[in-house]
Amino acid sequence: MNARNDAKRPSDQSLDARLVLAAAQLRFAARVDFLVARWLERFATNVEAAQRLFKTDRKPKQIIP
Repeated sequence: MNARNDAKRPSDQSLDARLVLAAAQLRFAARVDFLVARWLERFATNVEAAQRLFKTDRKPKQIIP
């Protein structure tokens, strides 16, 4: 058996590097998606709390003669 065949060729190494980079990009995108979703959830909660805080009575006031 030829030992040269067992060693990785440069093209194989670059392919592995591309796979590693692609996996890292996917992990990064998933993390950003998670953080944005969490921020949006907190933002929506704050908006709902503010709406409850400043909620006004929409019934027209009765004028007593």
